[in-house]
Amino acid sequence: MNRLVCPFQWALAMVLIGMAPWSAALDSDRDQPIQIVADMAVRDETAGETRYEGNVVLTQGSLRITADTLSIRHNADEADMIVATGQPATLVQQPTPDQAPVDASAMRIEYTRSQDLVRLLEKARIAQNGSTLSGNQIDYLVSERTVRAAGMPGTAGENRVEVVIPPENLRNTPTDG
Repeated sequence: MNRLVCPFQWALAMVLIGMAPWSAALDSDRDQPIQIVADMAVRDETAGETRYEGNVVLTQGSLRITADTLSIRHNADEADMIVATGQPATLVQQPTPDQAPVDASAMRIEYTRSQDLVRLLEKARIAQNGSTLSGNQIDYLVSERTVRAAGMPGTAGENRVEVVIPPENLRNTPTDG
């Protein structure tokens, strides 16, 4: 089972200043059409799922997801779960017009609309402006703007959470003014 790594919460907070993927995306993104291109698409009405395979690219405004496979599970009214898998699957989105894009990658990216949760699994990484957060699992609770990163327990320190903050990002943090 994954063990949460909390000793670097202050560093994580510094990385996440200005790094609010998915929730603070450009407001206009939500109003844009979703376009998906893939080598193949299969819709299973009984299961309530559409599956795209081969060189999948989903775009909606500034959002771009690339994956080997992408499945969208529907509940009664709307798409509730999107799962992208790849070697790795990637997600890039512009948070605001004046911020650099957020670049995320993982072997599996899950978005559960009913929980407002983005989960990056296996070789998970989020980067923006030279700052990075990586681990085996990164959960982002969109409505609460909360990030939790986890690594796999290891005997020699492998597979732990890693935060990298360039010196210029420490000097340029916003003030509460």
